[in-house]
Amino acid sequence: MTVDVLVIGHRNPDTDSIVSAIALAEFLSIKGFKTIPARAGELNIETLKVLNECGLQIPTLVEDVRPRVTDVMTRDVKYVFRGTPVKKAIDLLNSIGIRSIPVVDENLRVLGLFSVESFSRTYLRDFISLRVKLVDVPLKNIVDVVNCDVVLGDLSSRVSGYVYVGAMSIETIKSKYSFKDSIVVVGDRVDVQLHALESRASLLIITGGLRPPNEVVDKARSLGIPILTSPYDTYTTAKLVDLSRPVEIFMDRAEVVSENTLVQDVINLMKSKLVRSVLVVNSYNRLSGIVTRSDLIRDYRKVVALVDHNELSQAVDGVDEAKVVAVVDHHRVSGDIKTREAILFRVEPVGSTSTIIWKILREHSLRLKNNILKAILYAVLSDTLLLKSPTTTEDDIDCVNTLSRELGIKLEDAVKFVRDAIALSEPKDVEDIIRYDMKVYDEGGYKFAISQVFTVNPDYYISMKDKLISRINEVVRNEGIKLFILLITDYISNTSYTVVVGDTTLFEEAFSTKVVNNYVVLEGITSRKQQVVPKLLNIISSRR
Repeated sequence: MTVDVLVIGHRNPDTDSIVSAIALAEFLSIKGFKTIPARAGELNIETLKVLNECGLQIPTLVEDVRPRVTDVMTRDVKYVFRGTPVKKAIDLLNSIGIRSIPVVDENLRVLGLFSVESFSRTYLRDFISLRVKLVDVPLKNIVDVVNCDVVLGDLSSRVSGYVYVGAMSIETIKSKYSFKDSIVVVGDRVDVQLHALESRASLLIITGGLRPPNEVVDKARSLGIPILTSPYDTYTTAKLVDLSRPVEIFMDRAEVVSENTLVQDVINLMKSKLVRSVLVVNSYNRLSGIVTRSDLIRDYRKVVALVDHNELSQAVDGVDEAKVVAVVDHHRVSGDIKTREAILFRVEPVGSTSTIIWKILREHSLRLKNNILKAILYAVLSDTLLLKSPTTTEDDIDCVNTLSRELGIKLEDAVKFVRDAIALSEPKDVEDIIRYDMKVYDEGGYKFAISQVFTVNPDYYISMKDKLISRINEVVRNEGIKLFILLITDYISNTSYTVVVGDTTLFEEAFSTKVVNNYVVLEGITSRKQQVVPKLLNIISSRR
C-alpha cells in the first residue's frame, strides 16, 4: 500500500518553508513517492504573493499529525441489523473468521457489539437456568433458522414463551406441565399436539418433516395458533429454536468513538474497558468502521518529511508520533526528533533550505517545472534578505544567478519583486508582530523564543515598544518562556532594534551589552540563525 508523505515546514511558515515543501514534494513524487505538500500554519502576504506570481497552489493546512482513528480503522466493516437471528450472526463470524460484529438499527446507528464472548456469556446463563424462553421473537426468525414450512401463521407476527419438548406420555404432561403461552416442539404425537393447542400454546412446531393431521390444523386455525413443521429431529429443532432469538439479546454495550479520535485515546479506552474492539461512527453518528487490536499492531503512524526545521518545538503538533522519513534544513541540529530507521537527513550551512533542494535536483540531474524553479528563486532571495544576510553563501548566490539565467528573469526584477513582497507582509498589530515569525527553542529544559520582523521602516515598530513589551510579558508568563527576544531588523542598515523580556542577564552576557528598559540596539545583527541563537546556546550551555 502506498502511503502519503506529508512534506511540511515549521509553524509560522515563511516563503522558504513553503516553497521548499512544494519543491521537495515534487522531487519525491518524481522518485516514486506519493506526496502532499503541506503547511503547519497560516501564510503571510509575502508568501501568498510569491505563490500567486508562480501559479502554485497553497499547500494543505495540517495542524496535527498524530494518528487518528480514520488512519487505522477497518472501513469495510460487516454488521447485522437489530432482530437478526443470533444463529445468522454466529454463522457470519465463522464464515469470515472474526470475533465480533456490530449490531445496528435500520439507520446504521450502533446499538451494541455481538461477539463470541457476549454470546457465550448469555448462552451459559440460560443453560444454567435450565430454561429457554423466547420473548417477542419474530416468527420469521424461527422459520429461517429452523428451515421450517409454515402450515399456519403470519410471518410478521411475534411469539413468546418457554420452549417445551413434548416427549413424555400425555398423562405425565397433563399432570406436571402447562403449555399455556409456551412454544411446544413435538413429533408425530397427535394427542400431545392437540393438548398443546387446547392449553393455548403460543406456537406448535412439529418435527421430522411430518404434516399434522387435519383435525390439528383445524383446531389451531380456530384458536389462532401458528403451526410450523421442522425437517429436523426434536432435539435439533429445539436447539435451533433457541438460536432464533434476536442478536441484540446476546450483544454487549459497544464502546464507540468518532473518526477523528486520537489512536492513543482508543488504546487507553481498550485498556481501561478491557475490550478487543471499538466501533467508529461518522459525523452523522452512523457506523463507519471498527478498530480492533489487530489494527493497532501495524505501523499506523503518519509519514512526514520535514523542511526548514528539525526541532520539535517548531514542528507541527504530533510529529513525535509520526514516522519522519526525511529532514532537509539549514538550521542547527537540535537532536530532539528521533526515528526508528535511517532517513534522508540533509542539513547544510546555507542561507535557504530552497538552495539545498536546488542542489539536490542538480545532483540527480532533475529539473522541476519552471513555476516551481521560479518560486525557489524568490524563496532564496527572501530567506537571504536579497543576498545581504550574513548567512548567504556562494551556493545561495550560485542558485539565484543560475535560476535567473535559466528562467530568463532579470535578477534586479526578481530582487524588486521580493523586496516589495516583504514590505507588504510586515505585520501591523501587536499580536501579529510578536507571533509573525516566532520560533521557540528548548535547550535542556531552558525554553526561549525569538521573533523577527524584517522592515525598512523600524520607527513604526519602535513607536509601539511599550505595547510590545507589555504583551510579551504576558506571553512569557502564560507559556513558560524564560527569555523572549523580538528582533525588529532593518535589512538595509543591517541593524536589529531589539526587545528583550525575561532573563535579560543571559542576553546581556551573550551580546556583551546592556538592556535598558527591555530594549537594546544591535548593530550588524540581522540573522537569528547565525548571529543570535548560537550566542544564546553557548551561555545556556555554560550555566549547566
